[in-house]
Amino acid sequence: MKTGLFVLGHGSQAQEADEIFSNIVEMVMNITDFEVVGLGSLQISKPSFEEGIEDLIRRGAEHIVIVPMFIFEGNHVKYDIPEALEKIRADYPTVRFTMGKHIGADSRIASIIEERAKQALEV
Repeated sequence: MKTGLFVLGHGSQAQEADEIFSNIVEMVMNITDFEVVGLGSLQISKPSFEEGIEDLIRRGAEHIVIVPMFIFEGNHVKYDIPEALEKIRADYPTVRFTMGKHIGADSRIASIIEERAKQALEV
């Protein structure tokens, strides 16, 4: 069974946000053992959640692990994503979907913040 990793972003009208999101997903591709990696956005940006999932399925994913790239568990994580996922499950009954936890509070984020603060002092 081919397993895919799907990184789900919020989406934005800002092109820079889409570029950063794509860059992060590319970094994930470079370190992961998942057979296929895809991305999509909940709102505004392309590909959409549904389009990104369809792409992974076209590339042979039979099991898709979805990781929301959200810091906190707001309404999107609690309600919107599960609702959208139920619709996708109905469209692809033979594909297995597993929802991963959102990013949340993680010590690696704290390390990045400290690093950025130190960089600011060097300017």
